[in-house]
Amino acid sequence: MSERPRRTQAERTAATRARLIDAAYDCLLETGYAATTVGAVQERAGVARGTLLHHFPTRASLMVGVVEDIADRRLAVLASPDAPPTGQGWDAVVDLLWRDLQSPAFLAALELWVAARTDEPLREALVPLQERLFAAIHRAVTALVGDDPRAPTLVQFTIDLLTGTTMAGMLGPGRARTAVVVERWKDALVTLAGERR
Repeated sequence: MSERPRRTQAERTAATRARLIDAAYDCLLETGYAATTVGAVQERAGVARGTLLHHFPTRASLMVGVVEDIADRRLAVLASPDAPPTGQGWDAVVDLLWRDLQSPAFLAALELWVAARTDEPLREALVPLQERLFAAIHRAVTALVGDDPRAPTLVQFTIDLLTGTTMAGMLGPGRARTAVVVERWKDALVTLAGERR
């Protein structure tokens, strides 16, 4: 039986950093931004305080790491094998964006968006990553519908409508209502894009 090769320092550092980010991400999902303190993340990750502070000297730096991770998680939804193939039309666009907005990564991002309203360092970290995410969404959507000059506007309308619908459905028993809104928006997009369904 051969021994596993010993991990390098860089591998151990990366693993600890990932564990801390995962712990912070889980805290955001389960208890929200206010309760995602350095102490809570340290406890959940099972590391010494000095270890956490070595990787993330401030809560803001920890949240920046989480923001980057969330952007990567959401981009993975867009690039997953479940993503529709190119040329599938607007129904596929709505389904793809809706799947992203139902993911835990979106809920964690939502926690950070709200906090960023009054947290300047968090906002500064969130804005460029959000721009990167939206650029990736627009590229993914363009691949689905082709190079339609209406696509940027229709994509933005779709993102805004589905985001609002997701948020409205979070606080009440609105699952059936949100499904109706999604289907109605698919019908509206067909009209707006001048296509047949």
